[in-house]
Amino acid sequence: MKQKRNNRSGRIAKILIISISSLIGFTIGLLQVLTYELPDPSVLENYQPSLPTNIYDKDNRLITSFYIEMREIVNLSQIPDNLKYATLAIEDKRFYSHWGIDPIRIVKALWVDLITWSRRQGASTLTQQLARDLFLTKERTILRKIKEIMLALQIERNYTKDEILEFYFNQVYYGHGAHGASAAAKVFFGKELSELTLDECALLAGLTRSPWAFSPFRDIETAKKRRNLVLEMMVKNKFITREEAEEAKQKPIKLNPKPKEDDPAPYFTEYIRRQLEIKYGSSAIYRGGMNIYTTLDLDIQKKANEAMLWGLERTEEIYPYKIPGIKDNLKLSEIKRGQIRKAKVEKITSSTCYVYFGGNIRGMMDISYEGWAFDFAPEDVLEVGKVVYVKVNEIDKDNNMLRVSYEMRPFYQGAIIVLNPKDGAILAMVGGADFNESPFNRSYQSKRQPGSSFKVFLYTAAIDNGFTPADIVIDAPFAIDAPGIKWSPHNYSRKFSGPMTIRYALEQSINIIAAKTVDRIGIETLAEYAHKMGIKSKLNPVYSLALGSSDVTLLEMCAGYATLANYGVKSEPYAIRYIEDRDGNIIEHHIPQQEVVLPEATCSVMIDMMTGVIERGTGTTAKQYGFKGTAAAKTGTTEAGADVWMIGFTPDLLCGVWVGRDDHNPIHYWASGCSVAAPIWGRLMGSITEDNNKTFEARGNLVRVAICEESGLLATNKCTKVKMETFIAGTEPTRYCDMHEEHDFLDIDASRSSPFP
Repeated sequence: MKQKRNNRSGRIAKILIISISSLIGFTIGLLQVLTYELPDPSVLENYQPSLPTNIYDKDNRLITSFYIEMREIVNLSQIPDNLKYATLAIEDKRFYSHWGIDPIRIVKALWVDLITWSRRQGASTLTQQLARDLFLTKERTILRKIKEIMLALQIERNYTKDEILEFYFNQVYYGHGAHGASAAAKVFFGKELSELTLDECALLAGLTRSPWAFSPFRDIETAKKRRNLVLEMMVKNKFITREEAEEAKQKPIKLNPKPKEDDPAPYFTEYIRRQLEIKYGSSAIYRGGMNIYTTLDLDIQKKANEAMLWGLERTEEIYPYKIPGIKDNLKLSEIKRGQIRKAKVEKITSSTCYVYFGGNIRGMMDISYEGWAFDFAPEDVLEVGKVVYVKVNEIDKDNNMLRVSYEMRPFYQGAIIVLNPKDGAILAMVGGADFNESPFNRSYQSKRQPGSSFKVFLYTAAIDNGFTPADIVIDAPFAIDAPGIKWSPHNYSRKFSGPMTIRYALEQSINIIAAKTVDRIGIETLAEYAHKMGIKSKLNPVYSLALGSSDVTLLEMCAGYATLANYGVKSEPYAIRYIEDRDGNIIEHHIPQQEVVLPEATCSVMIDMMTGVIERGTGTTAKQYGFKGTAAAKTGTTEAGADVWMIGFTPDLLCGVWVGRDDHNPIHYWASGCSVAAPIWGRLMGSITEDNNKTFEARGNLVRVAICEESGLLATNKCTKVKMETFIAGTEPTRYCDMHEEHDFLDIDASRSSPFP
């Protein structure tokens, strides 16, 4: 019997020895595999965390930054002592004494988890947190925890405690996009690190465990409790006194206003972001730390923003936008997605505003922290019983319920481009009334009919093919009736004025004269000149092209006008001057793309003709709203005022303005480039034109002679309407006017009434 017991004991011992040996072997093998799989912590020597890409204007002023992780790298010496102490107190009080892991804390955490039957206690040291954030995922598995411990031990062997702490404060996530302590100080308090107070340091230190749960932007009371806990831990660990803690606890939490996009040129920066993403990829943009030096002029951009909002509000006042109101018999079928309607506020909670449209149809508006997109608070504009404007985003037919968003006036849209006509540099870009409401960029993404502003290409082609500003054409009913072609254009005024010069027809935007001109030079010739001057869109080969019937973008139109302003040299519009990588190396430099496409003399004659648009023609309202200098311009208006334009330039600046509605419905029957776009153009150009006395150069082989405006021939002393006119040498009239009585030769100063010096 005794022998049997001994044999059994021996077998058990052998099994235990084999099991333990196998376990040890498995553990050693697992550790070897894990060690092989672990990243090398020595890469911290070349640590390059994600950095934002910074966007600068032409004077190297910061416009905005692109980032996924908002981060600024700082030295440990820049971290306030109170933030260090607060972090150590709440996260790792034995940081300077352990060797990567804290056995005491691990045992304590396990004991608490066992007795509470939960996993509420965290035992990770700062080194473990750093290892996890830099190299591992946040999955909660035993395998990941083992890797975390092994990495922490390796990091401790390779780096000093202060180096690890510096890595930590530059890496840890505090919430709301803020990675690192410096970014957190700005996001939560709008301060530099050196300006943080004790209570603010305690609040930041308390966020790292769970940035969402303890966020003061989300729940101020929970954040306060967490802050006070950190202060208590600082007292317990003798980092601060009881008196200091109690004083800090009494301080209210004063947060930076909700983080907003503070980008004065959002349409412009989105325009270049798209270009960068195609060329370099998203990772380089949001993590690469590049510096993008652009052509934008922040001063001009801010004035363009102001002019756009002013102009749209003015348009709304003159031509009120018709908005459906509240009615008892309203049917859901009458409501369309994207529609703007009136609704009455019925109820407001902390996150939702309920509105009533009539007919038992209601809507829900998200006014939570994440859902509200405006700089002002919801309570500033929403109150029970008030009628507000909302945009319909979703329609729930089953429940007669709509999802809506708050809408601000104006409801008209517009776009502005400001260029340097000499090289095509984009100085300002406005793509709509509000980027947050609609990021669609109407300055280059929206194609609209340009109306009469397209006539500039028509008359440029005509002048370059032998026509002159003094040519007489009769404004009378005109129609083209040929096989497959029937076209009967009319003037904006629906009236006819008889014989007139081409100059006068351009100044007053007479459609009949444009129609007769395209009939003479040909549609193909017009399209050819428009394309070589800068229009890229497809142009329909129809006679109405002369009146701007083909859709184009504002940026294209500005590029085409800039070719005239630069005396025949076409420049491709551009937005980026050069790009640096995170180390300051230039990786891209803009090379101007320019091409001579027109003679200087042709451009000089066109510039001379276009100055009359502002002096005497359809653009005179620009002078009433602030513009004082000399400029060459043209307005444009499409059928029933659906699109209104004004594009014009001084010797140094070119500006294009478009106003309309996204749904292509008319602004108003009487809305025009003169009444809507020209005031915006005048207000903006008046505010950014530095030298009002500067005039255009007369380039090319030109002559100026006195002509009779009634006959277009050389003027005599009997002619009653005499004007000095500019001609390309060889195209000027050689006969004297014979419409009047016998005459003598008329000698007039050739510099009179000239835009040229």
